[in-house]
Amino acid sequence: MSVFSEPTGMDFALSPVQEAFKSELGDVVEDRIVGENADWSDENFPDDVYDLLADLGMTGLELPEELDGQGVGALTAGVAYEQLGRGDVGLATLVLAENISAKILANGDDRHREVAAEVARGDAHIAFALTEPDHGSDAAAVETVARKEGDEWVFSGEKTAITGATLADYCLLFARRDGTDDIGAYLLPMDQPGVETQPYPAMGCEVSGWGQIYLDDARAPEWAAVSERDGFRAAMETFDTSRAWIGLYCIGAAQQTLDETIDYLKEREAFGKPLAGYEGPQFQIAELQTKLDSVRLKAYEALWKADEGIDRTKDAAMVKWYAPELAVETIRECLVLHGHYGYSTDFGIEKRLRDTIGLQIGDGTPQVQKLVVAREIFGREYLPY
Repeated sequence: MSVFSEPTGMDFALSPVQEAFKSELGDVVEDRIVGENADWSDENFPDDVYDLLADLGMTGLELPEELDGQGVGALTAGVAYEQLGRGDVGLATLVLAENISAKILANGDDRHREVAAEVARGDAHIAFALTEPDHGSDAAAVETVARKEGDEWVFSGEKTAITGATLADYCLLFARRDGTDDIGAYLLPMDQPGVETQPYPAMGCEVSGWGQIYLDDARAPEWAAVSERDGFRAAMETFDTSRAWIGLYCIGAAQQTLDETIDYLKEREAFGKPLAGYEGPQFQIAELQTKLDSVRLKAYEALWKADEGIDRTKDAAMVKWYAPELAVETIRECLVLHGHYGYSTDFGIEKRLRDTIGLQIGDGTPQVQKLVVAREIFGREYLPY
């Protein structure tokens, strides 16, 4: 048999399970989120929708079934995040933070695993508390301190721009053990004395619980330590997957807006004919759809590599800097194509624009992502720092 008659191994189709997951979640997003989220906020949180998402398994995507999770792979989770992004980017960001926190907890002891199961069932919220006021891109420069006093851990420091902070029952806290270079991960109940949260006002993602966490000798039991030494490594390992997921839910928001715009251009008339009949809008839509399809495939490639155990650092960084930028470009152009309707709050386009702008920063700025890509291309010896 000729080698050219052999199967190529390339398969661009989603599996039946992935298609079913996409369809079921897509129906919920269309019925319960799109057009319903204009006034959602931390104070007006859509508990009924969040509970429904938990029932669908969105809050325990990668957790095993014994922890009430779905046990799906990274690519299937990406399909789900893209659908959720079509509805509300802030809600997708919250769900992502809960998922990556629960996954790290699942590697801890029975108490940690119990909390992970609570999160998966939607019975508890958890915040991923890594970023600090003076150390956003330089995440390793953690100043929050964990010191041991008897059979307790005592924490002092401040975390900033933390998704879910104002909603959380727990936080997965990353802190440097006093007197060492070791950064550990700790499970801290948010109702402990010495823990204070404060909203962090922003121009979008109003439903994500974004906020500050202040720790003034906050105490937790000895078992709070999920990892005393390798917490930072665990956090960094999540980024090679979560960056692709973020890209996908930004693409979801952009695709939803583009689809709505296509329908609008068919219906809206100017000078006696539908706007869809003019070359200018046609070319804009063609270009935007081409770009969206391209970056979606790159995101899927990164997540396929995650499932196969293949390094995807460069791929995930490419998606993370480009997908939110493309989403902002797409939504902005669609807003203009809608005229003054797009600028109003009636269509939800301006909200998606505000939401996606923030994701150009979260989980790594475009400048940092380009440094990661360049490092993978040239080698670490050529890093500028």
